[in-house]
Amino acid sequence: MNRIFAITAGFIFLFIFHNINVSAQITLETTYPSSGTYTTLPISGTKFYIMDVVNSQCKIYNQNHTLWKTINLSVPANNFLYDIKYVSENLFTTDNSLCLAYIYYSYNETGQYYTYNAKIIKENGTILRSITGCQYLYVHSLADGSTKMVSYSFNYSIFPSTIETGVFDLAGTYVSNPEVPVNNGADYLPSAFPNPANVEVMIPYVLPEQTQSGRLVLFDINGKNINSWPLDGKNSSLRIPTASYPRGTYLYHIEAENYRSVSGKLILQ
Repeated sequence: MNRIFAITAGFIFLFIFHNINVSAQITLETTYPSSGTYTTLPISGTKFYIMDVVNSQCKIYNQNHTLWKTINLSVPANNFLYDIKYVSENLFTTDNSLCLAYIYYSYNETGQYYTYNAKIIKENGTILRSITGCQYLYVHSLADGSTKMVSYSFNYSIFPSTIETGVFDLAGTYVSNPEVPVNNGADYLPSAFPNPANVEVMIPYVLPEQTQSGRLVLFDINGKNINSWPLDGKNSSLRIPTASYPRGTYLYHIEAENYRSVSGKLILQ
């Protein structure tokens, strides 16, 4: 009798465990050959878009992953796509136009620095705004109902490099969640470049508002503190010689008073 009970109980356990596994399955729908993400369009619904660097295009897909639109992006010769942001309707205009922002860059081999630029366009290519030197831009919905865009433009051709923050009033409203939460540019850590690095790396930074000093801390992949450098509000980037460090993967973040940024990843090769 006990043997029958044990077998029955075991069968019930296996049946329940099997059903739990079945209900917890994660199903791959499709794959894309480029980086992409979702956006919510108030007129056209939810879409998925990718950045095609090779062809300088933004490709937008329906939720069933069929191609909806392809937007050609004007990228000058010897420049490359860096980012596509805010594929939207009624954000940059109020006429239901499909618009987006994109950033491209070039590398000056002689001076060993990058130059970034941003454009905001309609899907037909009409340029709504060009922002020289812009490497990052973010949209904020404010409590008073207004919508603002903040851009960060860098000049890496000089040392120390300079930063210019632009604030733009937008005509419409952003219906999706902000892509990166920021507070006056301080809740994110700009990407280091070149990355992977060899001889040296440049790390742009923005200190929190009303903060005059901080430090950038470098860790190895195991969390060991490798080095740190002082930061001040007068500069916008830190140049670090890397030739003496062992090759591998490192993490870094900014500390300033009670603030700590997200972590960035740096590869030395």
